[in-house]
Amino acid sequence: MIQAILQVIVLLIRASLAAVLVMAGAAKLADTRSFATTFIGLGVPARRAFLLRGLALIIPLVELGLGIAMVSGLWPGIINGAVLVLLASFSIMVIIALRRNLHVVCRCFGTLSDSQFTGKGLLRSLFLTVLAGVVFWSGNTFPLQLNALPGATVLLVAGFLLFALAAMQAAKTIAVLKERMA
Repeated sequence: MIQAILQVIVLLIRASLAAVLVMAGAAKLADTRSFATTFIGLGVPARRAFLLRGLALIIPLVELGLGIAMVSGLWPGIINGAVLVLLASFSIMVIIALRRNLHVVCRCFGTLSDSQFTGKGLLRSLFLTVLAGVVFWSGNTFPLQLNALPGATVLLVAGFLLFALAAMQAAKTIAVLKERMA
């Protein structure tokens, strides 16, 4: 009974992390230019345009891909480990920005967020990293394969893809509204 409850909790955490990754990746893809400016603020030279464009495109695609892979149930150990590494690296980036006292707008959620790197943002990032650690650790204890029909998994993935499209559209709409208000 306890094991079943823990398995449900881990599955909910996994779905929540997937939603955060899908939303963040989609929102960044909607405005890669502002996400690239975050890298410039963190110290990546602006003259490295190819690197900036690459990072601004690859990171959101990785987030989106990992989020979708988390709900698909494919290779849970590998995917959960990759999510843990990604979120831990984001936490390290926030720590570096705070230690250097950089006043950079964090586009962690694309145009859906406008805040600078803060202690509160660090706590959020560390919390997500801890959740990813819980999912990674429990993957060995509680197998998280969905014992559902393949059609149900396809519908779940399709739902998350629709969520990604909605997040992208929301980010674009917010960017337009901010531009008009400026």
